[in-house]
Amino acid sequence: MLIKYVKETGGTKCFLGDDSSREDVRATMVLATACPLYKDDNEEEIYLEGVLTCYNCRYRRWTRPGFSCFKNFPVILSTINNSI
Repeated sequence: MLIKYVKETGGTKCFLGDDSSREDVRATMVLATACPLYKDDNEEEIYLEGVLTCYNCRYRRWTRPGFSCFKNFPVILSTINNSI
């Protein structure tokens, strides 16, 4: 279930997954695929080569516990396919 990865504090949603976990990376792939605002970051900022994932999104901002989405996605987690 994707909701376990996203924590909201102070109006900002933060993804708390671990990029060394296959399950967590898969969650970012599901989120990125569902995101209507996803855009590849510039080449120097690509984190995982050739993968559609939030880690590679132009709107991803690194935070201490993980990363947040500059576009505040996901708006409603229940609208995203939660099967990982």
